[in-house]
Amino acid sequence: MQLDHIFLIVPGLAVAQKLMGDAQLRVNYSRIHRGQGTQNLCACLDDVFLELLWFDGSPIAEEAERVTLGARGRGFGSPVGISWRGPSDLECEPYAAPFLPQGVTIPVARASLDPSLPFVFQSPGGIPPIERTDGLVGDRQAPELTTLLHCEVRVPDPAPASALLSAFEKISVTPGPHALRLTLSAADGSIGREFEWTGVEHGTAR
Repeated sequence: MQLDHIFLIVPGLAVAQKLMGDAQLRVNYSRIHRGQGTQNLCACLDDVFLELLWFDGSPIAEEAERVTLGARGRGFGSPVGISWRGPSDLECEPYAAPFLPQGVTIPVARASLDPSLPFVFQSPGGIPPIERTDGLVGDRQAPELTTLLHCEVRVPDPAPASALLSAFEKISVTPGPHALRLTLSAADGSIGREFEWTGVEHGTAR
């Protein structure tokens, strides 16, 4: 399964800006997800979107609550999201994301309806950043950084998360408080940057 997005839910814009800055990443774009109650900052590699997501206090649609996004934003469960592009053998539930056109749904791994597990879904875009021609991603992180080498997902109970994420070759799961440790490549294929992002804590978002 090809990785498309990796996201982490954080308490708010200020934290998202600090995490991007501490990782020395350029923000390529930001969006508001109306009806889902979220906004984001995205840094684009050639192959993967790195996204920090927060709940902005706007209404959260019942459909977003149904797929556990509201609970995750309130600090209940995993703040980590992983999306793929292309086909998949995962059993999925359709998520009628309120910010998408009517009739468009996002396949969400059925296991992700357990909020203790990462939120795993199929990207509605399905195009790697380097192939986008709409100008959204700009210069990505090039030339300093190119692709994702590895993503370590930390969860308190690694066994079920490991099973869910086993098809992603660049992801490993380790025990610990919810966090992401990301390793990005330089243009020559060597390690260009390593950093850790810690997500929303219980009770810090509304």
